Amino acid sequence: MSPLPKLDPALVRLIGFVGVAAAVLAVLVLGRRLLLPLLLGLAVAYLLDPAVNWFERRGRSRALGAAVIAAVAAFALTVFLAILLPILARQVQELGERLPQYRADLAAKFEPLRERLEARYPAQLELLRTKAADTVREKWPQMVESAVAWLGGVFSSVLDFLLFVLNLVFVPVFAFYLMVDFPKLKASLAGLVPIPYREVTLARAREVDSAVAGFLRGQLTIAVILAAINGIGLTLVGVPLGLLVGIVAGMANLVPYMALVVGLVPAMLLVWVEHQSIARLLAVVLIFSGAQLLEGTVLSPRILSRSVKLHPVWVLLAIIVGGNLFGIVGMIVAVPAAAAIQVFVRHWLVSYRSSAVYLGDDAAGPAVGGSG
Repeated sequence: MSPLPKLDPALVRLIGFVGVAAAVLAVLVLGRRLLLPLLLGLAVAYLLDPAVNWFERRGRSRALGAAVIAAVAAFALTVFLAILLPILARQVQELGERLPQYRADLAAKFEPLRERLEARYPAQLELLRTKAADTVREKWPQMVESAVAWLGGVFSSVLDFLLFVLNLVFVPVFAFYLMVDFPKLKASLAGLVPIPYREVTLARAREVDSAVAGFLRGQLTIAVILAAINGIGLTLVGVPLGLLVGIVAGMANLVPYMALVVGLVPAMLLVWVEHQSIARLLAVVLIFSGAQLLEGTVLSPRILSRSVKLHPVWVLLAIIVGGNLFGIVGMIVAVPAAAAIQVFVRHWLVSYRSSAVYLGDDAAGPAVGGSG
């Protein structure tokens, strides 16, 4: 019996490294609910690390820098909420006061139609009522069961939301300590990479960091600008809850193509219920169109000029996968994660095009294509 062939030590190291990386990814996916505050804190520390580095370069400690940044962020958030919450409360109150009038208006619009149908098709409508009543009596147990299941789902969702809010309390704590120790964390992670692959891995990591960090900070900046434009514009047009809808739509820009879904449609429905005005509907459309035009022609080219460019199909696929795995947080981080993956795929393609598998055993010559 011939002995088994001895595996190349380099191949064994590579397999082990990939296996550990896959195991870490599996732990993150399976324990995403428990690890969410830590991951959010890590994201905050990653985004604010350049600011802490600025303090460190001027001879200050990282702890002091993190404390100053935390204090500034807390002050800015307090001022923002102090200005925003009274406006939102007033808009919610006004909408609640108008709900009875909305119901009366709808009843007034549909009552003449009901009367005409009653006069023209009395027998058919009576038969329809009878069938509807019989169907309700037959399906009542299933309807009750479905309602109970729905209420259970709502209760579970409320509990999940409360747990999410509770977890958010720990995010600033994690972020502070991670900001302080971020260089040590990066050095520790780099030390885990096998020495033969360390140089190329760190080079790729630096490339990913340059592209993704710029993308994340740029997207946040754009989202804040669009939130302000949409919120002020919808409020001026007279959209009920216009400020809230505009802010949500602006921040939804963190997920590509989502702003129009969560912003434009609700704004058009609310302004139509309130005013029944074609001119105001067009004004809402112009606000969102102008904001998207500004984002596409001015903000993104200037702010995201250094980020990795992604094909729309790749972006949509990343959003679907991220949403299925991690929910709304996964949808937010999907695009930067896809940008990071694209960096490695691009370099892999360069290596593949210069390999014997692609060129053939007897082929020689420079690699086809570039790294861009």
